[in-house]
Amino acid sequence: MSGLAGIYHLDGRPVDPARLGRLAAAVAHRGPDGEACWTDGGVGLAQAMLCTTPESLDEKAPLLDETGALCLTLDGRVDNREELATWLRGGGVRLRTGTDAELVLRAYELWGDGCPSRIVGDFALALWDGRRRRLFCARDPLGIKPFYYHLNGPTLLWGSELRQVLGAMERAPEPNEGVVAEYLSHRLVDLAETLYRGVMRLPPGHMLTVDARGPRTTRYFDLDPRREIRYRSDDEYAAHFREIFREAVRCRLRSPTPVAVFLSGGVDSSAIVGMAGLLAREREGPGSVVEAYSLGFSHPAGDERGYVDDVVRRSNVPLHRLAPERAAQPSLATQVAELRGFPDFPGMHPWGLLYDEASQRGARVALWGLGGDEWLTGTPMHCADLLRQLRVLRLVRQVRDDVRVYKLLSAARVGPIDALQWCVLPLIPRSAKRLARRVGGLGVPGWIARGFARRVSLAERLARRVVEPPFGTYAQRAIAGHLQNGWRAAEYEMVDRFEARRSMESRHPFNDRRLIEFALALPEEQRWRGTETKFILRRAAQDLLPASVARRSTKGDFAYLFADAIEREGGAATLGRLRLASDGFIDADRVLAMYRRLRAGDTRQLGPVWMILGTEVWYRTMFPAPRAARLPGEAT
Repeated sequence: MSGLAGIYHLDGRPVDPARLGRLAAAVAHRGPDGEACWTDGGVGLAQAMLCTTPESLDEKAPLLDETGALCLTLDGRVDNREELATWLRGGGVRLRTGTDAELVLRAYELWGDGCPSRIVGDFALALWDGRRRRLFCARDPLGIKPFYYHLNGPTLLWGSELRQVLGAMERAPEPNEGVVAEYLSHRLVDLAETLYRGVMRLPPGHMLTVDARGPRTTRYFDLDPRREIRYRSDDEYAAHFREIFREAVRCRLRSPTPVAVFLSGGVDSSAIVGMAGLLAREREGPGSVVEAYSLGFSHPAGDERGYVDDVVRRSNVPLHRLAPERAAQPSLATQVAELRGFPDFPGMHPWGLLYDEASQRGARVALWGLGGDEWLTGTPMHCADLLRQLRVLRLVRQVRDDVRVYKLLSAARVGPIDALQWCVLPLIPRSAKRLARRVGGLGVPGWIARGFARRVSLAERLARRVVEPPFGTYAQRAIAGHLQNGWRAAEYEMVDRFEARRSMESRHPFNDRRLIEFALALPEEQRWRGTETKFILRRAAQDLLPASVARRSTKGDFAYLFADAIEREGGAATLGRLRLASDGFIDADRVLAMYRRLRAGDTRQLGPVWMILGTEVWYRTMFPAPRAARLPGEAT
C-alpha cells in the first residue's frame, strides 16, 4: 500500500514542487513510512510509502535507475518474485536490490510496454521514461490498486484516490450524468469513467502512455481461451489446484509484521486460514505470525460463529473475535463529505473493527477470501451450454439443482422465469438484443426518468460491452466477464480506500492471476457438481476444512445491514423528497413504490433502493445547487 501522485505538463512547463507536494500530502495516510517527490522539468512524481513486505523496508521511492532517465513510483507488490528475477537475469539485467520496485523498474527496462504482463501481483505504477519523454502507467488485471487521472488542457494529474485528484483540479467538478445513470440503474458498466466528468480511472488490466500527443490506454491483460486443463480424475484436478492455491497463500504471507486473516466461516476464508496455518506449522511461509480475526454477528442471517470455531480448532490459528455492534456507522453525508465519492457499503464498517484490532496488534497486512465466488462458484449460464448441446435430461437435472443452490446461497426468490433466462438469454443473438434495446428501450429500469435516460443514452450505455471473452462456453464467458465488471472494480476500490484510511493492505489469494488462469481452463463440473459449488476447492482443501464448513451449502446473509442503513437515513421520508427526482433523473413515485415493496418483504428491491439512496446523498452533498441553477438554459 502506497500513495501515488503526479503531474505532467505536456507543453514542457516546469512542475511547481509545492503543487506536487500538496497532491502527495492528500494521500499521506496511505504512506506513514515516508514521502518523497521527484521532478524533471515538466514532470513530477511523488510517493507516500507504507512498508508491507520485508524487502520494502530498504526501498527508496521514487526509484531511479543509474542514469536518472527512468523514475518509478509503485503502489503494489510482486508475487512472482523468483520467476521474474530469473527472467531478468537471463536477459542480462543486474539487480541492485531485492525490492519489488527494483524488479518492476528492471522489467520495464528490459521489456518496455510488455512488463506489466510479466508481473503477478497487485499494482498501480507510474514511470517516467526520460529517454522517450513519456509517462508509462499500468494497473493490475483486477484493479486491486487504484489509479485516477484528469487531463485539463496540457496538464495531466494523477493519484491513488478520487478525492486527491478532485482537490487538485483547477475548476470545480461536474457530475458525469452517464455514470450517475448507471448507479441509479443498479448497473455499473463503464470501467474508465467516474461519477465526475473528466475524471478518469485507468481500467483494470490496462496501461496508459502519455507523451506530447496526449494519453492513450491499451489493454495488456487477457486470458487465453485456448488453454484447457484435462485430467482423468477429480484427485488430479484437486492436486494441481492445491499446488497453485498453496503458492497463492504463501506469497501473500510475505510481511515484516504479523499477518491477519479475516475469517467469516465460509469456504473461501476458511481455506485460507487452513492453508496459512499449515504453512506456519511446516515453516514454509515467509515466517510471519498468522492470526485470524472474525466478527461475531448475532443476527440469525449472519451468525457464522459455529463455523468459525470449527475452523480455528482445525487450523490451530489464534482467533480474535469482535462484536460488530461496536462499529461506528457514520451517516452517508459524512462519508461523502470525506471521500467525495459514493459512500461505503454498510457491511464494510463492522469490518473496520477487524482492521483496527489487527493494526493495534502490529499487523499491516490482511488476507481476505474475495475472489473465490467469482472464479470457483460457477454460473447458471452452464444451462445455456447444455441447451445448445441438446442435453435435455442433464439440463432438467441441472436447472433443478441450480434453483436449489441459489435459494440456499442468497435466500432469494428463484423460480421458472430465472431458469428460463439462464437457458435462453445467452442464446439470443447480440444483434437482436441491441435492436430490442434501441427500439423498445429494453433494459432501462422503469424508475429512471425517460427524458434523462434518452439524454445520456442509457439504453446504449447499459448494453455496452467490452470485448466479450472468446471462450468456447457461455459459462466460461460469464466467469471471465468478472475481469471487466464494473461492480467488481468499484468494490475493490471501495475496499482499498477503506483500508487505506487505516494504513493497512489487503491481499486476496483467490485473485492470484495464476489461480484465475487455472480456474478458467477447468471443465465446468470441477466448479459445480450437482448441488455442490466450489467442488475443486472443497476437494483440494478437505484436510484443511472442518466437516461443517466442507459440507456447507449456505452463506451468511448480510442484506439486513443495508435495510437497517436505509432506515437510519430516513427511509420513506428521505426517499420521498429526492433531489434526483426534482432534477429530473428518476421517478419519485416509482421509487417510493419500490421502497414499500421492500418493506413488505420483496428483497429484490434492496439493491436498487440502496443505490438510489447512496447516489442521492452523494449528489446533493457534492452539488447542493439544483441542476437548473448550475446549468441555466439547458432543458432537463
